[in-house]
Amino acid sequence: MKIVNKIKINAPIDKVWNILSVDFSRVSHWTSAVITSTENPDLPKGDGRQCELPDGAIASETLLNVDNKRLTFSYEVKLSSMPFFVKSMINTWHVEENGKGQSRVTFEIAVTLLPVFTQIMGPLMKKQFNKLANMILDELKYFSETGKIHPRKEEQRKTSLAKEA
Repeated sequence: MKIVNKIKINAPIDKVWNILSVDFSRVSHWTSAVITSTENPDLPKGDGRQCELPDGAIASETLLNVDNKRLTFSYEVKLSSMPFFVKSMINTWHVEENGKGQSRVTFEIAVTLLPVFTQIMGPLMKKQFNKLANMILDELKYFSETGKIHPRKEEQRKTSLAKEA
């Protein structure tokens, strides 16, 4: 099952590429889909990240490839709470020029399910992943264009600080 979402961003491709790829382990700084993110301590430096998700799950993400010329990269995601019927999940990002000073970003999620669950869980998972991808892309657009975090992320930070106090 593949879920592909795209967005146009009014920011140059190098800026967007730096946010996504160069600052790969800093994803929690701009999206509310991730509470905290760090280099993955179980991998060589630069080979992946660990992310704490809003539901408390930990995502261990291992880079599979990075192509700085084509501005694309992929990583495998393993969740601490991965359902047994999910065999693999690979996310791929691609940034391309969309006019002077503008970018188009493609975010693809490829999920392999146990065959019997493809028909049962596939449609529901596709709907959830589309919603998540659109939210992440919207927050990336906002951050890329303004240099500020999206109001959803700001609210998440305030809530986290209030819980810690």
